[in-house]
Amino acid sequence: MKEDQALAKGALRFIDQGCHAHVEMVEKDGKKSPKLNMVAYSGGIIKDHWYWNDLAIDLEGIQFKQSKFPVLEDHLNERKIAVIGKPIIEDGKLKAPENAKFLSTEASEEFQKLSQEGFPYQSSIYAKPSVVERLDDDATSKVNGITVRGPASIWRKCEFKEMSVCVFGMDSKTRASAFSREEMEHSSFTESTIPAESISREIKLQRREVKKIMNKNELRETYPELVKEIVGEAVDTAVTEAETKFKAEKDDLSTKIGTLKENNEKLSEKVLGLEKKDVIRSEGELSAQAQKIWNSKLAESTIPEHVWDKVSQHVPHVKFVSDGVIDVEKFSEAIDAEIKDWEGKGVTSSVLGAGFTHKQPEDENKHAQEAESVKGDVDRLVKLAGGKTEKASAE
Repeated sequence: MKEDQALAKGALRFIDQGCHAHVEMVEKDGKKSPKLNMVAYSGGIIKDHWYWNDLAIDLEGIQFKQSKFPVLEDHLNERKIAVIGKPIIEDGKLKAPENAKFLSTEASEEFQKLSQEGFPYQSSIYAKPSVVERLDDDATSKVNGITVRGPASIWRKCEFKEMSVCVFGMDSKTRASAFSREEMEHSSFTESTIPAESISREIKLQRREVKKIMNKNELRETYPELVKEIVGEAVDTAVTEAETKFKAEKDDLSTKIGTLKENNEKLSEKVLGLEKKDVIRSEGELSAQAQKIWNSKLAESTIPEHVWDKVSQHVPHVKFVSDGVIDVEKFSEAIDAEIKDWEGKGVTSSVLGAGFTHKQPEDENKHAQEAESVKGDVDRLVKLAGGKTEKASAE
């Protein structure tokens, strides 16, 4: 049975947090024109409404009895923004249609300008319920694909009146008028109650009584044993959960550390192997480069080829390596000096017919003198040992 009730204006107009209203410019027929993007109701639960508790509106039960509807600012008749056709229900939300026509009013022009400059407008709807479902504490009911738990209200049927763009916080004029709790409107609707079957009437009364006590100190004074029990259980539960969580996190961390350590060792071995290969490769390249320089220099010299290996040992390339690079200029200078020294001491070759090595006279005399000196040293040693020298035998 429908009952005619006097409801406060604020009970029929509400803001769904997260819903928005803004203007964007779109191009049409070569011209840019403003387009209204407005989500008036998200299809979810409007939490803690001062009159309805938690509130949800059944989207399938919204009735649109007109072909056109107004868009206002803060539900104020004197602040007209636009005219829209029948609102659409899309993606589980109540939205303004795309054919919104902006009015040439000061309020509309201000809204369009500020919205395009980034001002964050919210949105609100005004509707009158015709069938209301009340949910007792912990009673549940489905609407718009979600479960609503009491204490709550569900508008199963309602008539849409208009939607408004709103400013955060709402000014005093808005609170005193559009969302007023004192100014009344008549509304006729049927109301039914869904009880929570598993909860006794005594527990419901206790919960309602506790909800009335807003001050924590009053709660402690009125129900000391209940508070103590609740706190004790909460602490025990929190400690147990914390210990369990800590152990799980510790075990997980230990496993990760072990894995990281193993991976690090494998990575270190791999890096060392790569470094070894790189050093070997670099040294091989340096040796090859040095040998190439030596071969080039020796090929241009008069030093016999069979002594090249001995000559090259006197100027090792490692003395001229810095940061993995041979100083070619200084290395070449040292090689030239060494080759010059060998050539200056007579280690040269000339091609005579079949390729005999020609020794210089100076070197032959020098070698003879050195041989004579060595022979004299040998004779002295033999004499000291009591033996006979070649000279003594001749005498």
